[in-house]
Amino acid sequence: MNEYRVIKSRKAESNNGIVLKKGQKVICCQDSDENGDWANWVLCKSEDNSGWVPKQIIDREEDKGTILEDYNAVEFNIEVDEIIVMEKELNGWIWGYKKGNQTKKAWTPLNHIEII
Repeated sequence: MNEYRVIKSRKAESNNGIVLKKGQKVICCQDSDENGDWANWVLCKSEDNSGWVPKQIIDREEDKGTILEDYNAVEFNIEVDEIIVMEKELNGWIWGYKKGNQTKKAWTPLNHIEII
């Protein structure tokens, strides 16, 4: 697993990120800009929340989708020099944990970190 150092602080955009389970139905509202920083994301609405979801985990027919794997959109608040241990990378973000705390996992944008 790769380790990354935070080079730019960031506060999570939401404290209530969308959480989805495999097989759950969603409404697909908007695609991200394919030429922007966050390509391959879809703004989805569930029964109780909305948020950006990776395009790769949605079986989509027009504006309806079925989630293909469990997904949690929780993001870290990060400070310069913190170390994030990556478990996976997807669409400009990494999923992982802060070094020394493997129990809490969240997303961190690649444009705020550098590999060490």
